[in-house]
Amino acid sequence: MFDYAALVPAVLPVLAGMFVAGPMIARGLESGTFKVSWTQSVPPAHWLAAKLAVPAALLPAGTAVLTAVLARARSYPHMPYPAQWYEPPVFNASGVLPLASTLLGLSVGALAGLLIRRTVAAMGAAALTTGAVTVALTAVRGSLWPARTVTGTPETARAPDGAWTLDNGRITDTGERLSADTCWQPVSEHPACLSGKTVTGEYADYHPASHFWPLQLVEAGILLALAALALVLAFRVLRRRHG
Repeated sequence: MFDYAALVPAVLPVLAGMFVAGPMIARGLESGTFKVSWTQSVPPAHWLAAKLAVPAALLPAGTAVLTAVLARARSYPHMPYPAQWYEPPVFNASGVLPLASTLLGLSVGALAGLLIRRTVAAMGAAALTTGAVTVALTAVRGSLWPARTVTGTPETARAPDGAWTLDNGRITDTGERLSADTCWQPVSEHPACLSGKTVTGEYADYHPASHFWPLQLVEAGILLALAALALVLAFRVLRRRHG
């Protein structure tokens, strides 16, 4: 149950973008119902702001409640929940990241609806864009904050308990780093990657648990900046096309 519940904050931004892009924005532009509001002395900018006001208030509030509930659930021992803080199901559903992702979905949905003006196409574009941003940031998350490095013997070159290990491997006498991903065989077997090289120690790059909030805040800042950019572009497109 907790595993499935943790997927909700990850899916909610995509669903929010689809809802805003299609039923809220593109459908009205496609059917022409927006003209009724604009003929009643409602400026286009006020029309768009009113459309976004309700979801911009309710969705982040609901996301915050869900995030708090999941954090409370993870605090209980012996729960069948991915307990490591850096795992995507946990990290993406924790802290301020769900809130920033939801605001990105709303902004991207508004921009897609105004640009495409076709309900189904706008929904698809908003979903793909929001999902692509989420996947891309998840892939580069480890590099958003400087990692720590420990070197030494195989016994000492280990990340502390609870840390997120990004990379580990061997160090040669020239300072070259040989990642365990490509050079994992024992030295005694003389793999090709160790040919002509002298291994002097090992290394490990990691994020300690204390890096949770720096990583959260940097990634959330990127999402909020993208959301602000999409929202500015949405109002600019509206102004250019409809005054």
